[in-house]
Amino acid sequence: MTLVSLGDLAQSFLLKAQTSRLKGEVGRITQELSSGRVADIGAALSGDLSQLTSVSRARSVTTGFQSGAREAATQAAATQSALAAIAGATQSLVTPLLTASQLDLTDQIALTGVDARSRLDSVLATLNTSVGGRSLFSGQAVHSPAVIGAEPLMAALRTELVGATTAQEAMTRISAWFDAPAGYRAVAYQGGVPLENVAVSATDRVWLGVTAEDPALRATLKGLTAAALISDITSPLPVSEGKALARLSAEALMAGQDALTNLSARLGISEGRIEAAQSRNATDLLAHEMAQADMIRSDPERLAMEMEAVQTNLETVFAITARLSRLSLTDFLR
Repeated sequence: MTLVSLGDLAQSFLLKAQTSRLKGEVGRITQELSSGRVADIGAALSGDLSQLTSVSRARSVTTGFQSGAREAATQAAATQSALAAIAGATQSLVTPLLTASQLDLTDQIALTGVDARSRLDSVLATLNTSVGGRSLFSGQAVHSPAVIGAEPLMAALRTELVGATTAQEAMTRISAWFDAPAGYRAVAYQGGVPLENVAVSATDRVWLGVTAEDPALRATLKGLTAAALISDITSPLPVSEGKALARLSAEALMAGQDALTNLSARLGISEGRIEAAQSRNATDLLAHEMAQADMIRSDPERLAMEMEAVQTNLETVFAITARLSRLSLTDFLR
């Protein structure tokens, strides 16, 4: 029988290799126990990563939809708040306008017009609100203000009203200017076309296409600009028409209030759908995470058995190493 022996240097390298391998196993087992995940995913799945890839992709897609839904919810809430501010600013002006239309007090009528001019500044500023660097009422032109300032707007209307002698004629011209493509849309509105419906889940797309060019907002601006003209010293209308213009302005604002309410309700439907989509996305994400975790979860019982076996082997290697390190010529000759 042929005996094969190893030299001292070969034995030393062999023991070092065995020790390094066993320590690596200890590190792997410790990592899997602490993280709860297998270290070698490919081995755990027998090389078939298709199902894991599919689940990971579905999770990434759902995460993207959830991010879009959060942004949509923020935009919808901010838009709803802006609409409420506009409605509040204009609604509280209706009663003073109606009161002024019943009085023969020139100063009172003029003060109502001054109040309307101040509110026009506020409403236009609200229409130019931005959230996260995106203009709320500019449609797809998210980096542009939605409307021009109050003074350029009033200047455009003054030009339009040249030659008007009655409040009714002025109101007719104002309404026509706000509705004409060459009027408000071309001169005052600086935004773009409405936003396309936003995807908030795999199956849901919601409407967030409110712009400053919306008929409800134009209707509100008709009444507000008409009221501001009451105290405008450069208005072509005679002072005697102030009462009539106050009444017509109040009627236009009331019509605008109804349109704003409908617009806010439509946006509220989108908010409800966004909230429902967020809930479904959260449920789907949890399901994907659980499925992914099940595929790569480590087995504590198996790891405990492996750790015990590795510990025994490591102790054996250490014992052999210690014995060889103490070996002398006398012990070898025995």
